[in-house]
Amino acid sequence: MIRTGLPLIRVGHAAQEAYRGYGGSKPKPPPARTRAQHAARLLRSLDAINQAQVDPQDRAPRSEGQLIAAQGVDLVDYADRLGDKRSEAVLVAVNEGQALVHLRSDSRALRRKIERYRDTNTKYGAPANQPLIARIEDLRVPTLSDLSLREFSEEDIEAGQVYWVELWARGGRLESDEDRARVEDEIHWLAQLGGHHGVPARFEGVERDIFLTRLSGDVLSELPGLVPEVYEVHLAPRVRLVEALLQGEETAAPPVAVGEVSDDAAVVAVHDTGISSGHPYLRPVVCGAASVIPDEPDVADRHGHGTEMAGIAVYPDYLQGVASGLLQPQNRVVGVRLIATPGQGPQDDDPGLWAARTENAVLAAEELAGDATVVHSLSVGADNPTGVRTAWSVGVDQLAWNGGVGRLIVVAAGNLGDERIATHADDYPVANLGEPMDQPAQAWNVLTVGGYTALTGQPATGTGNYPPALAPPGGLSPYSSTDVGGAGRPIKPEIVKEAGNTAPGGGLPNVGAEHLSLWTTSHRHASGRLSTQTWATSPAAASAAADLAVLARKQPSIGLSALRALYVHSAKWTSAMISQFADRRDRFRAVGYGLPNLRTASGADSNRPVFVYEGELAPAGRQVQLLQIPLPEQVLADHAESGVRLTVTLSCFVEATENLDGRRYAGGRIKWEMQGPAENEGQFRRRINSLAQKPEGSHHKTSGYNWSVGPLLRSRGTVQHDYVELSASELAGDRLLAVYPVLGWWEDREVTRNLKIPYAVVVSVDFGSEDVDIYAAIEAGVAASVST
Repeated sequence: MIRTGLPLIRVGHAAQEAYRGYGGSKPKPPPARTRAQHAARLLRSLDAINQAQVDPQDRAPRSEGQLIAAQGVDLVDYADRLGDKRSEAVLVAVNEGQALVHLRSDSRALRRKIERYRDTNTKYGAPANQPLIARIEDLRVPTLSDLSLREFSEEDIEAGQVYWVELWARGGRLESDEDRARVEDEIHWLAQLGGHHGVPARFEGVERDIFLTRLSGDVLSELPGLVPEVYEVHLAPRVRLVEALLQGEETAAPPVAVGEVSDDAAVVAVHDTGISSGHPYLRPVVCGAASVIPDEPDVADRHGHGTEMAGIAVYPDYLQGVASGLLQPQNRVVGVRLIATPGQGPQDDDPGLWAARTENAVLAAEELAGDATVVHSLSVGADNPTGVRTAWSVGVDQLAWNGGVGRLIVVAAGNLGDERIATHADDYPVANLGEPMDQPAQAWNVLTVGGYTALTGQPATGTGNYPPALAPPGGLSPYSSTDVGGAGRPIKPEIVKEAGNTAPGGGLPNVGAEHLSLWTTSHRHASGRLSTQTWATSPAAASAAADLAVLARKQPSIGLSALRALYVHSAKWTSAMISQFADRRDRFRAVGYGLPNLRTASGADSNRPVFVYEGELAPAGRQVQLLQIPLPEQVLADHAESGVRLTVTLSCFVEATENLDGRRYAGGRIKWEMQGPAENEGQFRRRINSLAQKPEGSHHKTSGYNWSVGPLLRSRGTVQHDYVELSASELAGDRLLAVYPVLGWWEDREVTRNLKIPYAVVVSVDFGSEDVDIYAAIEAGVAASVST
């Protein structure tokens, strides 16, 4: 008989050795140039930039230097050479073949590099600075389009209009207090010039300070020359609920009993429209409520969305509990008003600095929760016009990093609108692939949740006459938006949860159909309407947050990275997901790693041992850590032909910065690889580490398992999940698992060079339905090694 609910097997030690990766592909050679002509053209461009500078009397009084845009061919790998510490020439952004450089004193340093390219040869006979200068096509004054990452340009701005904008300025906690204060004065000067009354809100980042202010169109158009310390500008996002504002049908069913909540229950912090703390189903489990809206201190939920998400967070099996007459709360809840009541709050005049507002909400929730583990649930979002990181996503990444301690933040991916669902029903699910995720769902450190559905068929009561459900059972929810994909982007969403189905037809979207939606608590409880319906990725995110909180209660001895790893480790694709998205890249964009299973995540089984290791690694230390995964050779050999599923999941949190270059977005990263079926330990070490000693005359290359995701794709994110299905004979014998570093911006600064990334690795071997007690053999082996 298969035993279930067994303890996780803790891997207690990791060996460590010096590490150096194998070199990547060689950079392309620079374009062939006639060096004198090329240098002369670039020097003329510098002269033109100097002549085009705004009159110092019209600039911010304390501003320094000038911004220069450099465009070129394959410039990314060499753009950092545009900087010069001695003359304070600082590279501030790299994007799509273009670099922005802040020349904080003057342009002489860059001029000297061009002149050396023109006049001087290296000892090998090549022009000095050729790898950089020969790649530069043009030098010019930056435009508003450059600073906004093509989000808008001067042609889009009307002089008489007023715009709310985010200004990404020189600053951040790594900058000196003196320079930060000076730049803040410049922003205040600019805000007053642009017609902003009051003090601009500020979010303190790592390498940037981000300000929210109003600027008139004429001032905004001149921004690049007015304050050179502003390196980026974006229109302030208009944040919305990640759901249509249409309410579900409330019911006046008689109240049911509420069970006792566990004393050690974790807390889900619902950051939303507030919470109806007086709801009889929520009152026993609400730890507190707060508002971070300056002009709306009241926490009462007048919209309903926050109360709906709270019900999902507390009662994952709400409908079943109501039907049985007893609701059993799984978690406690904190309600935070993060978004003003739609149509009543100040959001139309003041869009809010959402990175700072979310930080305030998270800190308020944790204060209310006390010592309990908190899982933060965020079901609000905004358009992401550039498709890259935003102030909000950077902000939640920094919150989740939390100085290396980590935070569990769950974010809804976002949805298609009702009209789009109705008009593009024939294009489902292709239409979903064309609807990009909301911000801040693209943040690396958060758990991003998309939608699937198991709700199909007709209403059980026989009421209504709906067309057939659009999505098949187990398929992508018609509401769910998806990731845009692209090189270097982490897999998002990581998982999917129930988001409801729909049955468009007869010219109607039929969103929120009773039989195709989820049931939860209603904010109209005072009038006897205790229950309502909800749908889309909002409840999907709240449901995932609920699962993580339950998992935290069941596994109190493991850290936050391990909790996230265990949860994603349990995810699998349904057959419908595989059928809908034959292209793996589309499948990852739509459903990530698939549907998690809380029971599977909560422990091991006798035929499915689960190993957990928690450690930390300093990327700049250039060390590889090697974990020994004990797999009993005899048991596996006795069942050599049995099919098994080997799954590995790594989870960590990284320190993000505001840098646009994806390779430098994280202070440092880590990734994993495992010893393959035909490799001994020495061969595996040599495959991943160029410093591993090679026997004389050994040139044989070995390989690992044929992983489903693959090392290139899985290693991009902070949750790296992969599996392979194979025979037990291919797994027999202990296996080494290596965790090794990828350098980031920590390497460039003395104060961050020795920082470590805490991480967790989960490994499981699953025999499916076959009764093979491999767990007992591993347990006996581990006990024997400890006694020895």
